[in-house]
Amino acid sequence: MSSIGGKGADSNLPLAGIKVVEFSGLAPGPFVGMVLADFGADVIRIDKTGTGLNPDSLCRGKRSFAVSPKSADGNALIAQLVRSADIVIDPFRPGVLERLGLGPQDFDKEIKKGLVFARLTGFQRTGPYANMAGHDINYIALSGVLSMLGNAGGKPQPPSNLLGDFAGGSMICLLGILLALVERSRSSQGQIVEADMVTGARYVSSFVLLSSYLSHPSWGAIHSDGTDDTRGQNTLDGGAPWYGVYACKDGGYMSVGAIEPQFYKLLLDILRKVLPQAPAGTQHPSPSTQHDRDTWPDLQRYFSACFAQLPRSEWERHFIRTDACTVPVLTRDEAALSGVLPAASAESVSDGNPVIPSPAPRLSRTPANPPSGSAGGEWESEGAEMLLTPGEHTDDILLELGISDANKRIELYRSDAVDGPDRPEGLTKSKL
Repeated sequence: MSSIGGKGADSNLPLAGIKVVEFSGLAPGPFVGMVLADFGADVIRIDKTGTGLNPDSLCRGKRSFAVSPKSADGNALIAQLVRSADIVIDPFRPGVLERLGLGPQDFDKEIKKGLVFARLTGFQRTGPYANMAGHDINYIALSGVLSMLGNAGGKPQPPSNLLGDFAGGSMICLLGILLALVERSRSSQGQIVEADMVTGARYVSSFVLLSSYLSHPSWGAIHSDGTDDTRGQNTLDGGAPWYGVYACKDGGYMSVGAIEPQFYKLLLDILRKVLPQAPAGTQHPSPSTQHDRDTWPDLQRYFSACFAQLPRSEWERHFIRTDACTVPVLTRDEAALSGVLPAASAESVSDGNPVIPSPAPRLSRTPANPPSGSAGGEWESEGAEMLLTPGEHTDDILLELGISDANKRIELYRSDAVDGPDRPEGLTKSKL
């Protein structure tokens, strides 16, 4: 595979030499491509023609090829590009690429020779929901996990779009791709990777789902079973006073996760030391009552009253470098400055510049490059691009596909088979 040239990636990166064709879509698919690019793959995003904007903020390290699959010439170019690739990322509903003659069945020979064709859907590919539109909240609703999330006495609450789109979708799809690449090293064959966010969300929630059937000998019920009677009332789902978030005097918050008895005792010891006199209407609790659920309402009031006595910075000073499992809840910009390493500069944060999360995991010998602009992009030397102009790299990719005749490339632009900032109407800027 990878028979045509690509960007000059660092040959030491773990995915150097791997070519990826990513059909542009919403956030989960682009995240898959971004991670592959971070670790060295040459990722080419297939964009629509006739548009000047793709609001995809997960585009760093990629190249954009604006091409119309509905044009015979454009369709042929996509097929040629796919045949040269190691990985294809299909983010569409079932049947979209198939109707264009670009589905996995159209590349059976290439798959047998090593092409990994990854298809990422929201709903499962079969069943009554298969062809319906949906979003993260819908996928985790069907997974059974949404019913388990939320406060006692309230309705289920989704955790933004993290669980379905990215954990159950992107990361499961990435896992499938990497597993297929490992297996390819033995068999020399590729395969189709099927990832959907309903199944994926259930899989990454295995601990939560399986724990909901169990009762810990000390902790009691750990998670809700998804009914209103149990949601938000258990050890790890918001019921336990020693596993939650508390407001401080200045409006900041502290997170408490003192599950184990030795950590819980230390939490109580620090609170007693800082506040020798318990807040009005409360009393310092005994560590022995941690799992006595009858005491939980009083404990909740106690912790709430304690943390309300001091600003967050003071609580952080008392708990830092202890095993009390109590740390501040940092905002987006605070986390960039002090919550993670490497830290962002105070100047970047104060100026409102985007602070790009570092790639993870960190490999000891071949770590990902620090986030940087897409190859050949306008901001390559100035950090990671937030947006990638559709067709920004169309000319380069046409040349890599062997279309060296300038007139042929101009004709592809004029027929709207391809597009980009260097179409013939702007020949003064063209690379032709």
